[in-house]
Amino acid sequence: MLKWVGGCFVLVVVLIAGGAWFAMRTMRDSVGPDGTVRVSIAAPPERVYASLSDGDSLQTWMAQGSTVTTWRNGPLAVGDSIKVALRRSVGPPIVWRVRELVPNRVVALELTQGDGRAMGVRKDSLVAAGDSTVVVSVVTSSSRDSTKSSARGVGADMVLSMFRLQAKLELQSLKARLEGSPQTKTTR
Repeated sequence: MLKWVGGCFVLVVVLIAGGAWFAMRTMRDSVGPDGTVRVSIAAPPERVYASLSDGDSLQTWMAQGSTVTTWRNGPLAVGDSIKVALRRSVGPPIVWRVRELVPNRVVALELTQGDGRAMGVRKDSLVAAGDSTVVVSVVTSSSRDSTKSSARGVGADMVLSMFRLQAKLELQSLKARLEGSPQTKTTR
């Protein structure tokens, strides 16, 4: 009997580890090989930038289903904070600080911890492509070992992959909002 219980336990552990590995591989495959996310939006850069950098617009495309709060109405300024309270409160809210704003070109946000230290950076660059805009989003870790994936560990790498996937989902939501099309679920 003890062998059966031990065997079942080992099987469950192997299945959980395999599922976690598969989920992490799927998250990595959903973004570019260099970790970038690219979304083409049928709108001029001015309109895309206005939606990315306006506190009133954030709730419509950022962190769908969560509560997004800014301390300023209208256009954001460098240093402003964006608080995202997740729909299932597992912990404290996520706080993004506006790090850089270059009109019609760049919106950079910094993910901060409760004590104000930076954990990661999301930089959305806008590139005009005819009548459309390509948004290239890069999410990086602020740790000193950000160039060494093995040094960060699997947990930190998985969190970084999740933020990259979240950036992709948010940009697709912004695309649907600006193009006036219903958002569809994508499958791989």
